[in-house]
Amino acid sequence: MQNFDHFGAMLDCSRGAVLKVDAVKKMASLLKKMGYDTLLLYTEDTYSIPSEPYFGYLRGRYSLEEIKEIDAYCHEEAIELIPCIQTLAHLNGISRWGHFEKVFDCQDVLLVDAPETYELIDKMFASIEEAFSSRQVHIGMDETFALGLGRYVREHGYSKPIDLYLRHLAKVVEIAAKHGFTPM
Repeated sequence: MQNFDHFGAMLDCSRGAVLKVDAVKKMASLLKKMGYDTLLLYTEDTYSIPSEPYFGYLRGRYSLEEIKEIDAYCHEEAIELIPCIQTLAHLNGISRWGHFEKVFDCQDVLLVDAPETYELIDKMFASIEEAFSSRQVHIGMDETFALGLGRYVREHGYSKPIDLYLRHLAKVVEIAAKHGFTPM
């Protein structure tokens, strides 16, 4: 019989508006009562990056202080709060702002190989490094249906999406390690 290292739930705080801090705390308490030990806080752009005022703008994002408060509460409940961020797609919320134009390939998919993309991802990790005590992170990277078929193909020519994906994954893992995170 195989045992799991963690037993947890993912709380989606990226659809419409984020839950209030007290609601997340209540969820953590309920999870503890049910025998869970992990809460994955799913955010796309609903957390703050101090140097990026448009990241999560008008989306009800959590401040770093609010995440720290949730994290401390979870720690008291013996629940590990793990950040779930997006590092390749699902960033529709920021794609509407011209400020982020340089980091997008198409739709809500980031532009692989662009220095600006990795500067933004580095800022994402710096922000969650400050807010979360867990050194585990869920890095997303799903639903990249048009990867490499927008701006990337116009600027660099065609590359197999799997090659782009794997190259990007390696870079994200490198940035995560720089900030002390182990990606899932």
